[in-house]
Amino acid sequence: MQAFAVAALSIWLCLGATTLAESHGPQHCTSPNMTGVLTVMALNGGEIKATGHYHYDTTDKKLRFTESEMHLNKSEHLEDYLMLFEEGVFYDIDLKNQSCRKMSLQSHAHALELPAGAVHQVELFLGSDTVQEENIKVNIWMGSVPETKGQYSVSTTVGDCLPLSTFYSTDSITLLFSNSQVVTEVKEPEVFSLPSFCEGLELEDTHNDFFSIFNTV
Repeated sequence: MQAFAVAALSIWLCLGATTLAESHGPQHCTSPNMTGVLTVMALNGGEIKATGHYHYDTTDKKLRFTESEMHLNKSEHLEDYLMLFEEGVFYDIDLKNQSCRKMSLQSHAHALELPAGAVHQVELFLGSDTVQEENIKVNIWMGSVPETKGQYSVSTTVGDCLPLSTFYSTDSITLLFSNSQVVTEVKEPEVFSLPSFCEGLELEDTHNDFFSIFNTV
């Protein structure tokens, strides 16, 4: 865990952390409702695993992710996921072929919400020494996901708790989730509604979690 912490913090410093502030142990925070663009990169290879638009309902813990058509370096259909974290279920939706799979989620942890067991590490500034208006004040949090034996490092903005990026690592993978073009509302709540062809499906008892799903796209 110590080696992982050093590596994650080193990456943040290289990305432009200019002023280190003393941490006063901020309280755990909750993300707002969000829409934006999520990009997933495998750091042990540099491959972009997925990029697309998402909608996140922080109250009901629902996430809809639709892969961008710009990310078409593969022959499969565009990924379209509806994740219901409170229910422990996610749907793999294929709108083109009108097909759907309903599978179990073994963990509530994901990259758009600070996990419950996250421990604050440090508060710092990202940006410029000379242009204060361009600085972003962030908190760095770390923790583990017992269900997957993975470790993570999350950066959230101070105040509104927007997750900017998440590093997630296991013995076999290291993923970087980047959150951009964020709007703190969900203008189209109907995106969380199931297509009719997904209704009434039997639950597949699979060992999926948010991180492994994006590692296999």
